[in-house]
Amino acid sequence: MEHYPLPFFVRRRTQIASHHPIAHKIAVIKTLFCRANSICGSDQDRNVERAHIRSALKMNGYPSRVISKAMRARPASSSKVMMKPKATVVLPYIKNVSECIKRILLPLDIRTCFKPHTTLRLLLVHPKDPIPVESQTGVIYQVSCGTCHISYIGQTGRTITHRLKEHKQALTSPYHFSAVAEHAMKESHVIDWKSGKVIDICHQFIYPRCYLESWYIKTEARSTEMKDCCLKFIVA
Repeated sequence: MEHYPLPFFVRRRTQIASHHPIAHKIAVIKTLFCRANSICGSDQDRNVERAHIRSALKMNGYPSRVISKAMRARPASSSKVMMKPKATVVLPYIKNVSECIKRILLPLDIRTCFKPHTTLRLLLVHPKDPIPVESQTGVIYQVSCGTCHISYIGQTGRTITHRLKEHKQALTSPYHFSAVAEHAMKESHVIDWKSGKVIDICHQFIYPRCYLESWYIKTEARSTEMKDCCLKFIVA
């Protein structure tokens, strides 16, 4: 039987260690074997194709035990009554963080679904000219203090230019709350407005942006020696 090359996302040698939920990776194995069983017309062709898939998966980093387990898996019985969860949340996948969130929400009867933060469509499909980062809405941004080592991480559904303008207005106007302006006035420091930059983009609703914002805050705190000072200032 003629063998066709596997899809791009399977040919990558780092597939098993890629930034995707393990359920997505196991689904790749099940889909390939299910397709081989459905398309091949004879047992001989089916065995040859299954051996080819197993060999290709091993070359791409899939452990033998994971392949064997996925092959033995049987679809759930249709007669089994599935209890409807109280709610379902869809979050961008962040390795070692998303799994913890899923375990926390499981006892609360909340189903958690994950989706890749970066997809092939996002990387390859560009029908329009790219929009400058400064003009994009729904961003996580960072701005540093020009006097001390502290930096501020926040999120906004608007552009970073608009949000930084509000931070500047808060220095003279009591109608705009800003942790950046509060730090500048309390410590008599000067904010380095030119250091303002977009560190991530999330065009979805506010909850995924807050999720990403919290992750960047924790990451910044872990990389800073003065963790207490960093956490006290870096707030949404």
